[in-house]
Amino acid sequence: MARYLIAGVMLFDDELYEVSGAGDAVQSVMLGAAASRCFSTLLEAQGSIVTKKELLHAGWERYGQQVSTNSVNQSIAQIRRCLSTVGHCDYVVTVPRIGYKVSDALSIEKLGDCTQPVAGVECSIGRDIKPLSVMLGVQGAVPADEKHSRRKYLSLFGLLLFNMLLAFGWQAMKLSTPLSSAIELSYLPVPGKHGVHLFSAPGLSANPERVNAHLLKLKEKPPAFTALASYPYVYLNGALRDDVYGYFLCRDPIEISVSGCISYFVVDGPES
Repeated sequence: MARYLIAGVMLFDDELYEVSGAGDAVQSVMLGAAASRCFSTLLEAQGSIVTKKELLHAGWERYGQQVSTNSVNQSIAQIRRCLSTVGHCDYVVTVPRIGYKVSDALSIEKLGDCTQPVAGVECSIGRDIKPLSVMLGVQGAVPADEKHSRRKYLSLFGLLLFNMLLAFGWQAMKLSTPLSSAIELSYLPVPGKHGVHLFSAPGLSANPERVNAHLLKLKEKPPAFTALASYPYVYLNGALRDDVYGYFLCRDPIEISVSGCISYFVVDGPES
């Protein structure tokens, strides 16, 4: 793991996959793992030609990955885009039909890792780095809003999976376990005229407002893959979030061996 001072104006950290300016006004750009390995190989060559085969080995094959030479071309393009953000897009030169090299006029100084500070150059760890706001290829930095969106969908997927496992687990216990006769249902009937046989899970707020909210969401957004009218038994479930409404929709009471239940949930808001 090392850092390189390039032309006296740019730093490359091959452990953090990071390119930044060497001055006080630092802008950090994430390069990506495979592209960083290729860039390190080019810098270590100190201007000598590096073939595509050598870059393939350095970037992928030595880590057990098998890719085509097109991946090398994509990584070189990514390196050039990265360098252009700090004003130096001509440092990587194409050698036709052979490979690539860094510019002959380019000065490269290997500084070692951040555990060995070099006079006049600070480690990038802990500095106030201003992140680049653009995506640099498939291996570039992921925008914060995309990370938030991924976490949100993973959370919703977890809720759906939990609900499905609960439904299938209950049915499997009823059908296979010798203790099934001792299992008692904990769903409580919800009084009132609702047009269905309505039950709520223990601990779920069964006040009229919350029950009406459940029924309204189910009416507004019924399952697209089946007819809601064929499930006269509705069991309201809680969720880890207030804007998620969980249900078991059953053709028969849930306590019988084969009740024909499905797990369903609705997320409040425009993305539901």
